[in-house]
Amino acid sequence: MIQFQPTSRSVSKFNVLAQPTQPMNIDDTVLYRLASLSHQKQWILFTAECPRPDYEQFASYNVSCKKIIQMRASQTQSEVEIVTKAIQSGNASAVVASNQISELDQALLTDLANQFQCAVFFVEGRSFQYH
Repeated sequence: MIQFQPTSRSVSKFNVLAQPTQPMNIDDTVLYRLASLSHQKQWILFTAECPRPDYEQFASYNVSCKKIIQMRASQTQSEVEIVTKAIQSGNASAVVASNQISELDQALLTDLANQFQCAVFFVEGRSFQYH
């Protein structure tokens, strides 16, 4: 189970939106939905395979940027496994993953997210990895 501790030193100093980025290629309807979900108590989690969220883009849609966390890449787990654990943790109102996940796995993750009252979105992945 993934555990998030928002008061921990590592999370409070980790601000994914502090560095300048390029806007994501993400649908307006998804951004409006993320804005609504960002006002819940849980986090909006982005997988490492997604582009870094852009502050100006998200703020322009009224997304609460204080609720966004981009997870680090795992050396032992696939993106599908990471998304599954994030959904099951109950700590996320939404999980944003790359569309490089197969259509079958996307459908399975969407069903799982519905069971846990969590939204899951699939966006165009990073074109360059910076790890």
